[in-house]
Amino acid sequence: MRLADLVALDPDALRCPADAYADFRERGVHYAPEVDAYVVARHDDVVSVLRDGRRFSSANTVGNPPARPEDDGKGLRPLLLLSDDPLHARRRSIVNRVFTPSRVAAWEPRVREVCARYLAALPGRDDVDLVRDLAAPLPIRVISMLLGVPQQDVDSFRAWSEEITAGLGGHGGDREKRERVQQEFAAYISGQLDTRAALADPGSDVLGLVSQAERAGELVRHECVRFVIELIIAGNITTTHHLSSSMALLARDPELQSRLRAEPDLIPRFVEESLRLESPIQGFYRLATEDSVVGGVDIPAGSRLLVFYASANRDPDAWAECPHLKLDRSNGSAHLAFGRGAHACLGSSLARLEGRVVVEMLLDAVAEVELLVTPEQTPYLPSFVNHGPTSLPARLRFREPATVAGER
Repeated sequence: MRLADLVALDPDALRCPADAYADFRERGVHYAPEVDAYVVARHDDVVSVLRDGRRFSSANTVGNPPARPEDDGKGLRPLLLLSDDPLHARRRSIVNRVFTPSRVAAWEPRVREVCARYLAALPGRDDVDLVRDLAAPLPIRVISMLLGVPQQDVDSFRAWSEEITAGLGGHGGDREKRERVQQEFAAYISGQLDTRAALADPGSDVLGLVSQAERAGELVRHECVRFVIELIIAGNITTTHHLSSSMALLARDPELQSRLRAEPDLIPRFVEESLRLESPIQGFYRLATEDSVVGGVDIPAGSRLLVFYASANRDPDAWAECPHLKLDRSNGSAHLAFGRGAHACLGSSLARLEGRVVVEMLLDAVAEVELLVTPEQTPYLPSFVNHGPTSLPARLRFREPATVAGER
């Protein structure tokens, strides 16, 4: 399997890119004309790039060229994702307090309530799809609560998020539709910010904190809009992919289901292994700001690097028995699914919480999870950046009587 297969969006390559990653690691850092970038795939090389934001800029993280002074600054380019320190750190500090592990932990009862609601709708149905009915709707509802945007509009947020990210990693979509959706999303969020700006106290949720930053002159309006939309998208799209992958791993391993039911304390370890093996973001780009050396290879200034987190997460030099899911790893949470360095995922605690709660509650509610498609039949996102199944038709045998508990 080659990089060309991934870039061409070959379904088998996207479903399981492990062979391609093994080839990348064997070759070491190398220039790949298919992506006009140097491929970085070994664990230590990936970490060295991610930790060095001075020499390797995030200005082209999603693959697009960095913004130029003459570009339209009011587009919906991500605000945090494409900025470097110290600007990145200042922007991130505006909302950091909402995503601390302790603040996120306090949201667990609400996450359980949301999960219980979706699980309660499944008994008796013969058309269950674990992506459509659980993995997709739950994260957008949770992140909407955290951000403080109206719950009645979450279906629109999800649809808008999917359309906006449709060009990332090779899957095209309708460009005109995407531009129209961006305008609709931006107008909606701007309206929400208008409402907060009229209040004496805009609040302490994300929308309130961003509104306060605008009031203090830290951000201008179009930056506020970009910031909120970026957090909405990041807080639901990648978590959906993580939840979907976790449920696929579970459903295809009845022994694993039984073990986790018997030993629920192992569920957080399973979540980490799922993140490692099926990283929802397979990799991002960086831009060399000066002549550099990575993995013994000269990287000229101005070059792009495609940094594969998912390959690093399967590097046998970093992970014992790395092709296998192991629940007894001493370094299980040290994977790179959330990146590393200054741009380590702001919402990692929330994603871990949602992953744990969904697995716990699904295993509590059902006696058996069986997928109705084989691994080879399972559709995956047409992207070499975003990774996850898009549909998981399943047969669920609920415990009798079929009850779903909220809080434990």
